[in-house]
Amino acid sequence: MKKTVIAALLVMTSIGLAGCWDRKEINDVAFVIGSAVDKEKDLYRSTLQIALPGNLGGAGSEGGGGGTEGSKSYYLESKTGVSLRNSNMEVQAGNSRTLSFAHRRTLLLGEDFARGGISPMLDQFARIPQNRLSSLVAVTSGPAYKILDAEAPMEQFPSEMIRELMNEYSKRPISLKYLANELLSDGVDVSLPYISLQEVEPEDLAKNKKNIQITGLALFKGDRLVGILKGQEAKMMNLALNQAPSPDILVPGRDGKGFITVKFMENTVKLKPVIRGNNVTMYVDILVKGSVIENNTNYTLGGGRNMGMLEDRTSKEVVTQIQSGIRLLQDRYHSDILGFGRTIQQKKPHDWERIKDHWEEIFPTVKVVVNTRIHIENIGAVDKPFGRKDKDIKK
Repeated sequence: MKKTVIAALLVMTSIGLAGCWDRKEINDVAFVIGSAVDKEKDLYRSTLQIALPGNLGGAGSEGGGGGTEGSKSYYLESKTGVSLRNSNMEVQAGNSRTLSFAHRRTLLLGEDFARGGISPMLDQFARIPQNRLSSLVAVTSGPAYKILDAEAPMEQFPSEMIRELMNEYSKRPISLKYLANELLSDGVDVSLPYISLQEVEPEDLAKNKKNIQITGLALFKGDRLVGILKGQEAKMMNLALNQAPSPDILVPGRDGKGFITVKFMENTVKLKPVIRGNNVTMYVDILVKGSVIENNTNYTLGGGRNMGMLEDRTSKEVVTQIQSGIRLLQDRYHSDILGFGRTIQQKKPHDWERIKDHWEEIFPTVKVVVNTRIHIENIGAVDKPFGRKDKDIKK
């Protein structure tokens, strides 16, 4: 009797280990590697970039993947719906394979959609476990679906190129999880990379190719896009955010002719608030170690005096550009992307409790003092401008 009971238990236990009743063959799955969200009137447009396994082989490969076809390694499918999830379901309705979002690397938000508010789209990402919160997020110039179909000659997919660009642009690229945390936090507003298509060849060439580039910083107030910073201001604001891995800056020559290009190999930023009543002063302390990567001025960089002058001019240029960007944040966009409010909450919680209900009015009046300590450690292999005669070089 005892042996019979033991045998029955063993048989019952093995029943749960047998078979793959819920298996999903890989040939029945469509892997979404990137997606874009746009708004068209009252409808959401969802555009999915789906990998074509048959076209992912190397040169001379016949491919495979169950008969997928196309000249590219991916194809786009786009549908509209009353919600983001509804538009994705519309895409699924016209797809012979089950959509899988577990490998999505990037999520692009169209500029018009972002200006209307991005919070309504976030629910589905947390509610459905398959959606990875590690997907990187960016805002696009114009419709996001056009960026997903742009040329990406160095990568297999445009979404992969965007991911690599964002990793180069930021020390800590903005993921869906980080975006949601920032939107729910007090005393800070969101900023995202701003992506557009840029000409990569002279206009008179027939092909007129365009390439994907990060050209600025998208500024939010709450969950709504309120403005874009571009050019050097965006680069230096990314530095102030402590997000720039190794930005560079053009420093005018001593006589106003030519430029010296300095690359910041290491940089750290710290914020320090000083509060007296409702008067807030925020000190932005920036520590930089840099290298000279180009000198097309008439001045040599040899000698301590010249290096000291270069560090001073570099410091002034950084302070000027950061202060210019902060004035735009305070006066035009009212967007606290640097997290002045959160810094006060963390370092002076009692003051924050007193002023948080009036932070919207206080933020534009905050006095910002930018302090820099810049040390240029490397000037390259030569100290004189290369290719110029000694008589033309100034010391």
